[in-house]
Amino acid sequence: MDIKKLRENKLIVDKVEEALQAAYSSNGDFNAVLDEAEPIAFTSLKDPEHQYAYPISEVLYWTDRDAYLDELDQWEGICQISQHDAAIRFIKQSDQVAVFLDLVDAVRLGRISPFVGAGISKACGYPMWGEALRKIALKLNGIEVQDIEPLMAKYDYLQAAQLLYEAAADQVKHFIKTEFRQRAGAIAGPVLLLPDLAQGCIVTTNFDSMIEDLFQQRGQALDGYMYGMQPGNAFVQRLLRGERCILKLHGDARQDNTYVFTQEQYRIAYGEPLSFQNQLPRALRQIFISHSFLFLGCSLEQDKTLDLFKSVVDEAAFEIPDHFALLNEPATPQERAQKEARLLQLKIRPIWYSTSVADDGSHDHSLLEQILRLAIAVSRRQVAFE
Repeated sequence: MDIKKLRENKLIVDKVEEALQAAYSSNGDFNAVLDEAEPIAFTSLKDPEHQYAYPISEVLYWTDRDAYLDELDQWEGICQISQHDAAIRFIKQSDQVAVFLDLVDAVRLGRISPFVGAGISKACGYPMWGEALRKIALKLNGIEVQDIEPLMAKYDYLQAAQLLYEAAADQVKHFIKTEFRQRAGAIAGPVLLLPDLAQGCIVTTNFDSMIEDLFQQRGQALDGYMYGMQPGNAFVQRLLRGERCILKLHGDARQDNTYVFTQEQYRIAYGEPLSFQNQLPRALRQIFISHSFLFLGCSLEQDKTLDLFKSVVDEAAFEIPDHFALLNEPATPQERAQKEARLLQLKIRPIWYSTSVADDGSHDHSLLEQILRLAIAVSRRQVAFE
């Protein structure tokens, strides 16, 4: 076609060029890298005093788009590797490649069920369990923080909660409803990666609605849910159908009749001795034998949940998949060895990460998020891990 005749189809040409220009402009960072070189310049035939100068990225895009896209792919690959460099280096140097790659396989196959603890909600302004219990104690008459400290030192949070609840049940329930309400601040931290990790079920010990809010914002609302001892919602059936759902082990802050927070509430919910006729342990067992848990923000010290997993393992009635945990490195090699041995007996394979201490004395857990991002990228084959 005579190029001059294109003027007769100006509207169509303009629309196509507008779409192509928008695609080019969307790669601003890449274009800037190409344009570090001198622009291509030539003299006008019409006016020898005038020169045309065009950035390298524009020339390549409009003259050889395949070459432009090949270069873009190469640059994006380099950026991906650079972005994940610290996590790659840490996994290799800490000799955890094998367990990391098994985690990647579980993510790729859609088998991961994140088990979210209070450490993940901390980034959004919610308190850790120990912090919450101490805050409750400060508000009550007839009981002091020092009264629960011996229990806190043993991670016996259930008994500490029981003491507080017996002292002032209404105040404890009021604290949970107000302290774990929806925060005004933005959802932040590793929790943002949950939609990329979870294709099925999420389990959490947290009272807040942060996870539900996140999935709602992403247009991936959770289909099913079970809050603590809440009856009649066919959770296990929905789980087996593969629906994306959430199990909130301690209940939901907005519904105090669902709370499983104290020693007595745990006894009712789980049975004593443990009974898989009860819906909460039955649901938790079903996830344990059919999914791969990824524990995030959990200390995994001895508690009722780990007792349940031990019961399932000891029963030897099920083929149990590998489970995984991202855990802060213990203070000593002896502590690490002891904890790792206990977790491996429960089919939980830890990936240990190190933390640094910030200026305010808090611990920086950013490496946890970096490892998660790397696992997602490798599972999508965006980054090669060798």
